[in-house]
Amino acid sequence: MVLRRAASLLIFLVCVSALSQAPDQSSAQPNPNLPRSFHDQDLNITYFYPGRFVPDPASVAERTPAQASSSSTTTATPKCARSTFFANSVTSADTASFVLSTIDNTCPNVLRGATTLGPFIREQIIRQLKQYGEPTVTQEATRYTIDGHPAAIVLASVPMPAAAGKIPQTTYAAKACFLGNIPVKAKKKSDPADPTRHVLCFDYTTLHSDLYHLLFAFSLQFDNDTPQPMVPGSVIR
Repeated sequence: MVLRRAASLLIFLVCVSALSQAPDQSSAQPNPNLPRSFHDQDLNITYFYPGRFVPDPASVAERTPAQASSSSTTTATPKCARSTFFANSVTSADTASFVLSTIDNTCPNVLRGATTLGPFIREQIIRQLKQYGEPTVTQEATRYTIDGHPAAIVLASVPMPAAAGKIPQTTYAAKACFLGNIPVKAKKKSDPADPTRHVLCFDYTTLHSDLYHLLFAFSLQFDNDTPQPMVPGSVIR
């Protein structure tokens, strides 16, 4: 039940659609000490994540449009955003999960709002956590770059209702978003600026604040560039 509750916290503005990507399935029993990877074929981005996280079968199975529509769990406009990958880690000490999602120009207004990064991230993380209690933003939007791509992250937490006979718990959440392409300024005022075509988001939850350090084990690779930390240690205070 705790896993289901924690996993649901991750679906921020995500309407699941047909997924053509597949994670690295080289090991049926992943080694928690070795990283695993997921390649987004549409955008040619490779994500690397700790081996302790196990992909959720529903996030990697191909679905028909009808199945994807019926599985939506948010009130966002359908198909404005889509999840690309979801994984979780369950140990005796903690339950942690993460989801990757993409916002494209299917809904121009949503994409335009997402490109603001900080305000968009804060609004979305608060909106989702409010379903479970009164959330607190523990770190306001912090801006940084990932291989030249503008990015921002917000940290928040929410106390969870106590299950029967159990001690109340707090869920700690982090949401980071970054632009799918590096903005190029127009050489002349009359030239249009290069528009942002995608905003990529990474949502992470854990039941222990000291496990925020796992964020530093995530990285990504644009095209054939050098892999870069998804969340540099310098941006978490």
